[in-house]
Amino acid sequence: MQIHVTMALLVLLLGWFLSIPKGDVLLVFFSVFLVLILETVNTAIEKSVDLTVGDRCHPLAKAAKDAAAGAVLLSAILSVLVGVYVFLEPLLQFIQNGERRVIHIEERGDAVFFLVAALMFIFVVWLLVERFRPEKKEDE
Repeated sequence: MQIHVTMALLVLLLGWFLSIPKGDVLLVFFSVFLVLILETVNTAIEKSVDLTVGDRCHPLAKAAKDAAAGAVLLSAILSVLVGVYVFLEPLLQFIQNGERRVIHIEERGDAVFFLVAALMFIFVVWLLVERFRPEKKEDE
C-alpha cells in the first residue's frame, strides 16, 4: 500500500510539473484511487478469509483471494493505460523541446489513443482466452 501511495504522489506531481490539464489530472486521480480502494478491499477479503478458514486450504478461499487480487490487477492495468494516454505526449514534448505546455485533448495525436485502445483490446482478448480455456485436470 505504501508503494501505491508513493507512486500516486509522484504521478500527481508529474502532472503538475508537465502542466497536464485539470480534466486529465482528475482522470489520473480517479484511476489511482480506484487502485487504492481495490487494494484495501483485497486486504479486507484476504484477512476475512484467513480468519474464517485458518490454516486449512479450501478451493473457495483461494477463489475469493484470487478474484480480489485480480480486481486490483485490472485496476492497476487501467491506471497504466490512463497514465500512458495522459502523460505520453506531454512527456515526449518536454524531453524533445524542454517545453512544458498544456496539451489539450483536441491537440493530441490519434497515435496515443490507438495505442491505448490496442493495448486494451489485446488485454481483453487475453482475458477471454484465459477465462474460456479448459482447465487442466490434475492426476491424484
